[in-house]
Amino acid sequence: MKPLLLYHQHLQESSQLIEGRLLLIDCETRTIKNTYIATSGLPGNQSYDCLAQRGTGPIPPISLTGLDSYTVTTAPLDMPNVRGVEGDFYKIDPHEVTINGAERGDFGVHRDANVPGSSGCVVLRTTVGWQAFRKDMHILASSEIKQVPLLVSYSR
Repeated sequence: MKPLLLYHQHLQESSQLIEGRLLLIDCETRTIKNTYIATSGLPGNQSYDCLAQRGTGPIPPISLTGLDSYTVTTAPLDMPNVRGVEGDFYKIDPHEVTINGAERGDFGVHRDANVPGSSGCVVLRTTVGWQAFRKDMHILASSEIKQVPLLVSYSR
C-alpha cells in the first residue's frame, strides 16, 4: 500500500465548529481506505482570514506553504499530560511553516480531547474514528511505513 492522507474542510466565518474529513487513501489502488470526522482550528477561527493566526487558526493549506505535502509520522508520541492531546500525538512535519509572514507550527493529528476544535492541529472528533485512525497508523508502522504524506485543502 502507498498511503496518502487528505484533509479537507470548508472554511467560513462562523461561531460554530466546522468539521471536515480526513481520508486515508491507497494511491496504488486509488481507493479510500478510511474516512474520519475531523476539524482544525477553533470555533470562530475557521475562515481564510485565520490561517496565519497562531494558536487558533486551522492548519495552513499546502497551496500556501510552498510544500508538496506535509508528512504525518505513523509512530505516535505519548503526550498524556498535554491538555487537548491527552494521549497519542502523530507529529506533522515540517515543524513550522510561514503564512503571510506569520510562523505556524507544532502541528499533529490527535483526538479532540479538550474544548471542541484545535490550535491548528487536525483533531479527530469521534471515539470510533480516533480508534480507527490509531489502528490504521499502527498497521502502516508495522509495515515499515514511517511517514505518510498529508495534503491539506479548503473550500469556501
